[in-house]
Amino acid sequence: MDELDKRILRELQLDARKSFTQIAQKTGVTTATVSDRVRRLTEKGIICGYTAILNTSELGMVTLIAKIKIKPGYSIEEVGEGIAELAESCCIHHVTGDFDLLVISKCVGYGKCGAVIEKVKEIEGVESVDAGLVLKTLKEELKVKL
Repeated sequence: MDELDKRILRELQLDARKSFTQIAQKTGVTTATVSDRVRRLTEKGIICGYTAILNTSELGMVTLIAKIKIKPGYSIEEVGEGIAELAESCCIHHVTGDFDLLVISKCVGYGKCGAVIEKVKEIEGVESVDAGLVLKTLKEELKVKL
């Protein structure tokens, strides 16, 4: 990935609805070049998709953060895949430390969070779940500095 790729990615992070022509004007290259670069970045898995960013708090959603310990002998990947099947799961990270997975879920209301925790506990291979609710989000975004 070179500097042009980074400039294109910065523009897409600012507004993924920009046309390739608008990005080309901002980066000083042709529309065809932007199109080719975006296609290549997508094929490499660097660009994973495009989506609207929602303010989930305004939608009445609560963020649940769960630290999950996996039983010895069980596959962390397989347990993670089971958790990923839950509609509320947003992010699942295999991490270092005293637990194996860090899971971030979005639940409609506080009551739903308890049900999600119970569903996670029922997944084969889960040893323990240490969960907490987010009281206030100070920053939440997926943009990265390039």
